[in-house]
Amino acid sequence: MMEDKVSSFNKLPRPKKTPSGLPNHWVFGVCHVDLYPPGDLVLAVHPKSYYLKQGGPAQIYSLATRAEKAEALIPYLLDAFMMIHPDTPPPVAPWTWSTLEPDLAQAVQDGLRNHGVTPELCKVGVCSSEERDILEEARAGFFEKVMSTQPRNPPATVDLGDSTRCHGCGMSHECFFLPLKKCARCSRVYYHSRDCQKQHWKRHKPTCSPVANAPGPGLDAYAYYNTKASTDPDARALIKSLHIESHPARGGLALPLRRLVLAGQDTPKNMQLLYGPQWESSMKKDHEEARIQCLLDPPPGSPSHVLNAWMDDASIVRSLRPATEAEQQRVKEIREMQELIRRRVGAGKSPTSGDMHAILTAAGSDWVSRIPTYTLAANTMDQGVPAGGYGG
Repeated sequence: MMEDKVSSFNKLPRPKKTPSGLPNHWVFGVCHVDLYPPGDLVLAVHPKSYYLKQGGPAQIYSLATRAEKAEALIPYLLDAFMMIHPDTPPPVAPWTWSTLEPDLAQAVQDGLRNHGVTPELCKVGVCSSEERDILEEARAGFFEKVMSTQPRNPPATVDLGDSTRCHGCGMSHECFFLPLKKCARCSRVYYHSRDCQKQHWKRHKPTCSPVANAPGPGLDAYAYYNTKASTDPDARALIKSLHIESHPARGGLALPLRRLVLAGQDTPKNMQLLYGPQWESSMKKDHEEARIQCLLDPPPGSPSHVLNAWMDDASIVRSLRPATEAEQQRVKEIREMQELIRRRVGAGKSPTSGDMHAILTAAGSDWVSRIPTYTLAANTMDQGVPAGGYGG
């Protein structure tokens, strides 16, 4: 049961340094395991020693929203730190930890807080590029050992132009913590490492030829915003109107997206202007979530208000576009859930993991499907959180 798991995790000692005197800081992420049966692993690495912990496998990437992914990730993340292995020191909780993306960090923060994890560990940072490289290196070493003993399940071949799998080993891009890199000559095949590219060269060589003026797969939203949009006059004017001075912005795409929504400027035309013609393929869910967050207008004292305060510029006039019928229904569901939470814990108080379990299970056998609604409801209602209470 999750409540027992959290209780056990909270009882772990939490030293500031490891026995060898290194900072007790860890970096975690989720990667897909393309074995049989396929699944997702939660990996946590100690960047200074390369010591690796793991939890899973689980089904995480297949979930629709970041809140759902975080909810599925958290039990395995806690398990990774509580596992007892022969010939290793007793388990300890991290002093600090971080992950790969700002949005995932916030979703995990919200989930940890809802489950009653030690408050100091409810702050999840964003790792540096160096730490990301270390996490990928540790993953590669771990996978090499695993794959030598397990049957793999990749496709026999990968189509030219498919940017979702490594053309050398056939593994999904979700298996890696670094993006796949395309062949510099033909731009039609992708690899996760130089070694994989070298081993695949004999097979790829007959089809590797420069393709003049061939349309590429297009930039993803993050790459487009930080390259094309930063040089386009209309996009720059829009960014300036949102009072975003630096580029790229702190928080990745979350800042411009939230301000677009708040200002009522999140039209398809403007979304394409900032995030590219393929924005819907990678930004649709984020846009929907940002819309609901802003329509709910979390009050002071709510976790969402505290965490998003740095993004809300007072000079931007709040002028959201009217809610659609579907959005109205979603907001209604969340408001109803908030009322259930208030009835149980009172106004201005934080629900515990026990409260969450009681509220959700009372809804019937499909209570698991209501976890995202509960998470959003709890995070957008007053819990008495002071300004700056989570450190941003």
